[in-house]
Amino acid sequence: MNIKFLKQTVISVTVLVVLFGCATASKEPLSNIDGTPVLRVGVCPDYPPVIYKKGNKICGIEAELADYIGKKLDAKIFYVIMSFKNLIPKLEKGEIDIIMSGMSDADIRKDRVRFVEPYMNSGLMAIVRKNDFKKFNSYTNVYKSLKIGCIDETTGETFVKENAKNATCQTFGNAAKGIDALKSGKIDVFVDDAPFVLKAANDNSNLAALPWLLSNDRLAWAMSKKRSSDYLYHRLNKIINHARQNGDLRRILNKYFEIQIKIKPLP
Repeated sequence: MNIKFLKQTVISVTVLVVLFGCATASKEPLSNIDGTPVLRVGVCPDYPPVIYKKGNKICGIEAELADYIGKKLDAKIFYVIMSFKNLIPKLEKGEIDIIMSGMSDADIRKDRVRFVEPYMNSGLMAIVRKNDFKKFNSYTNVYKSLKIGCIDETTGETFVKENAKNATCQTFGNAAKGIDALKSGKIDVFVDDAPFVLKAANDNSNLAALPWLLSNDRLAWAMSKKRSSDYLYHRLNKIINHARQNGDLRRILNKYFEIQIKIKPLP
């Protein structure tokens, strides 16, 4: 055989092996523990009803969605618990496969992660002490508050600092601490995502949620931008879109929210 032809053949075969190997790897996106496919889900479970702990169990909307996609992927869900501000750094380091922790697909995050199609429309809301409710007859009055609380390194903090520049922005490590500060009078308003604010108002008779959204956001799952996660990313987009179309997504959300529409008399 011609030596030149032999070299070309070896090179061609090598290229095919490399390409085939890359294609195969892209379809094996999950980790394995004892031979079982595992999806490592990063969570900060202090955010009812979206994600929270009940005893030793992770519960909430995200937990049910994790179970749902686990079944679709034929994979076991392995939760990795951490603070909210550590979720994206851990994802970037490859220590988790996905963030499912009530994260909004805000533009400020899109340079570091990519988001699967959102599973719920949401937004920021404000919660106040019920005795102060009448002071906030307009959303602009929220911005005039002297002391506004929010969670550290979230879209709530960004929103408050951009829109209430004359107020003091006090940040907290988690939402529960913010609610405690509101009840004790250390802050006048607490701003956070609508699902948590509505749940907190429902659970605390001395607090009230202001009845409007301060922003329009969407809750979604965050994933790495690395090519190694492409296959899983596209697979999850198909799963969530199909769940929306066949009603599975609405069935899960309806367990946690009661939506009522009332028609007022025409003015």
